[in-house]
Amino acid sequence: MRRAVSYWVVGCIVSAWLLSPISSPSNSPEAATSLGLISGTVKDDAGKPLAGAVVALFTAQPGQTIGGSLLKSLTTDAEGRFKANVLPGMYRLRAAADGFRPTFTLITLDTANKITHNFALRRVGSIVESRGDKGDYRWIGRSVSRNVLHYHSEEDYEESTNHAVAAENTTPKPPSTFHGVVQFTSIKAGDTSFAGTNFALSSSFGDNLEVALLGQGGLGSAAPQRIAAIASLRPHTKHQVTAMAGFGQMMVRDRNELRPLDQFSFAMTDSWQVAKPVLLIYGFDYSTFTNTFGKGRDSVLPRFAVQYTPDARTTLRAALNPGTGELRQTQEGLNTENIQARFESQSAEIAMAGNAPVVDRSRRFELGFERVLGEDGDSSIEAAAFYDMLSGHGVGVLALPLEASPETQTAFQQVARQVVAMNGAARGVRVMYAKHLTDYLTASVGYSFGQAQRFNEAALNELTPAQMFTGGNFQVASAKLDLNLTHRTGTRVSTVVRLSPSAVVFAIDPFAGRMSVYDPNVSIYVTQMLPTFGLPVKCQALVDVRNLLNQTSGVENERTQLLAARLQRSVRGAISFQW
Repeated sequence: MRRAVSYWVVGCIVSAWLLSPISSPSNSPEAATSLGLISGTVKDDAGKPLAGAVVALFTAQPGQTIGGSLLKSLTTDAEGRFKANVLPGMYRLRAAADGFRPTFTLITLDTANKITHNFALRRVGSIVESRGDKGDYRWIGRSVSRNVLHYHSEEDYEESTNHAVAAENTTPKPPSTFHGVVQFTSIKAGDTSFAGTNFALSSSFGDNLEVALLGQGGLGSAAPQRIAAIASLRPHTKHQVTAMAGFGQMMVRDRNELRPLDQFSFAMTDSWQVAKPVLLIYGFDYSTFTNTFGKGRDSVLPRFAVQYTPDARTTLRAALNPGTGELRQTQEGLNTENIQARFESQSAEIAMAGNAPVVDRSRRFELGFERVLGEDGDSSIEAAAFYDMLSGHGVGVLALPLEASPETQTAFQQVARQVVAMNGAARGVRVMYAKHLTDYLTASVGYSFGQAQRFNEAALNELTPAQMFTGGNFQVASAKLDLNLTHRTGTRVSTVVRLSPSAVVFAIDPFAGRMSVYDPNVSIYVTQMLPTFGLPVKCQALVDVRNLLNQTSGVENERTQLLAARLQRSVRGAISFQW
């Protein structure tokens, strides 16, 4: 089965490459063949040129301030300059640079003339703007592709007052809408290790449709094996429909033997801009096991979320979403104008009930707000209350003898490890505060408390799945420090420190992924841009260390200890190529 999945992945990559379209830059049938020139500069608010900033050129229609098909993506030179030859028509320009707030503008070329527009980007004023999930409706609709219908304040847009001047006579370059990322990765986590390859490809078909193909494969029982197709369609200026169909394979332990388990999943959402400050998202997630011993085990989980943004500083939200898969997501993946999809670090843990797999039907209801603080918006605060309904969430458990050599414990893990289903409920409150300390340094702190599931000490005497977990109180304090030196050295470093009771096992992160993936103590995530020697790609190396101090989550007595297998120390390295 693994070999079949690998052949399927290779075939899909080749097909996507051959079939990726070359979009016409024409905005209307009457477009002239002579070209106009759009040029300008990108600088910071102090007038300093921003080298390496990205200026994206999209099609636009009268009254349209969002969406459009990507025509060109330009990178500014050492002086912050950019230019593009285009046909007459209306366009939307977006200028963005790491550490700065993206800015949009609408321009119109009535004839083959020249327009100059200079961008002045402001440094991001809060974690709300710099965080990767700002404008991502997974923030309120977890695990769904990125939303482009989010509310922008008027200051996000610039009014173009440029005047046409003499045209330049040059030959255009055909625009390409084909984007992708390929990642080679290796991971060592506890008693498991594997190496794998991840890829994601996307292409636009016209102005309103974008499709993507994502795949992961590797060698090792814990390696993610999956392929998914994603489509994002804008049937109307106020609606965006996103659908995902995927197939994956994971290994399950049945009577101390590993067996492959295949799963098909389908998800669909519609994000509806009801009014300028109101965004409504609704949809569903469906999954089913396709093996003979897993047939009939399926689930349908609803998605519903509403976000109200009365002004540029305040956001109110409420959401009901599935809680599966969140803890396995990495920070890498595909991020385009319409689609955002992340890779998974490890395959899912599936519990068995007799000879049949257990479906994870866990869900979370959340109600919260976020507020930007300070005159310069250099800080923000977020608070939320959540209630988790846990049903069939798989947790890998290790039962190890205390009086044994490391070699004996390693051998014992192979037979003492099992995946049990966590059921019940969890509820709590979280508060997070973030502040930009300097242009390159951001600090965040968070605190969460409530009731959650924890290991039951009584299970040490009788190791049965029904007795493995019990309810209990929890408190978690967390601090995060982000250092962004991308423009100087190409380096970014994120360090997270957490303090929490060791016996608590969270099915869903109490911080909902806002402060990196949940781990018991110290996590470090480092990325470094690598030279590309003139090739039209971005190359990046990364190291992701979780649970650096290898603090175990579990309970013990004088003879045995129970541990959560996935919360052992893990080290992941990867090299990514993006275009």
